[in-house]
Amino acid sequence: MLPWLWHHLKPINFDSVLDVFGGTASVSLLFKLNAKKVHYNDLLLFNQIIGKAVVENKGVRVSNDELTLVLTEHNPPYPDFIQSEFDDVFFTQEENAFLDRVVSNISMLLDDEYKRAIVLAALFQSCLSKRPYNLFHRANYYMRTAAVERTFGNKTTWDKPFPFLMHQFVKEYNNAVFDNGRENCVIGGQNALSAPNGVDLVYLDPPYVSKEKGRGTDYLDFYHFLEGLSDYKGWPTRINRSKQHKPMVSLDAIDAFASRNKIIDSFEALFSRFHTNTMVLSYQSDGVPSRNEIIELLVGLRKNVEVHAVEHQYALSKNLTNELLFIAY
Repeated sequence: MLPWLWHHLKPINFDSVLDVFGGTASVSLLFKLNAKKVHYNDLLLFNQIIGKAVVENKGVRVSNDELTLVLTEHNPPYPDFIQSEFDDVFFTQEENAFLDRVVSNISMLLDDEYKRAIVLAALFQSCLSKRPYNLFHRANYYMRTAAVERTFGNKTTWDKPFPFLMHQFVKEYNNAVFDNGRENCVIGGQNALSAPNGVDLVYLDPPYVSKEKGRGTDYLDFYHFLEGLSDYKGWPTRINRSKQHKPMVSLDAIDAFASRNKIIDSFEALFSRFHTNTMVLSYQSDGVPSRNEIIELLVGLRKNVEVHAVEHQYALSKNLTNELLFIAY
């Protein structure tokens, strides 16, 4: 999707950009690679950490010795929160003990914020690699351990030890670090409707509300375990223990872009917030609001509105849809 996206963004005259729903920073990295000054924003802390590692970071990398230090056991006992709270939920108890230890080591042994960000980002990727569907939306640990013939999933990767995966992903994140000569920044966990302005172009890629399901993707529910690793000390007070997979209590700011009843008002407020900027919106053709409704909202604020489309298929989905790119200026 990124080459297609840049094909349509490249002709636009802009020097600075705000990525409002930054996610795991792939689009922010696209802007950074093309010498733009990038302001990265996301509501979720684990995504901000990834942004810190590869968008804001100009040249700090983690050495093998530093990673080995973090992976090594020092002065036990360590906290056992993950072991006690998530027994038989996502990982083995041995793996849970590893996570309790490594998260503690990262905060104690790494003084540099960018080194902490790289190692945490690698830890997030390692956790995802060992999960069926690469998600935490269900307590389906049994899928890894059941003695059955398998037609789905990558058990080979699921069974790889955390230290092996950590070395692999730290290397990848180290390789993604570069200086584009600009002062790029992570602006923190701002609500999309209050994210600071002062840029030429605003890129918007909100969760899309499915016309069929009537709800948007709740990324906090999908990735709550990573959010917990990001806020290890505060994690116990944020858990919804009424559900088997123990997600975090949802946020009103997430619900504003995930509810069919609220989405039109949220889009209207979002466009009004950035109506003086060039606005670029990525959305799905089968979402709410519809293509025509989005155009109507944008035309009321900007003189020119372009719409581009490309066929797209999400992972784990059998349905083809169109990715829509709205450019208003």
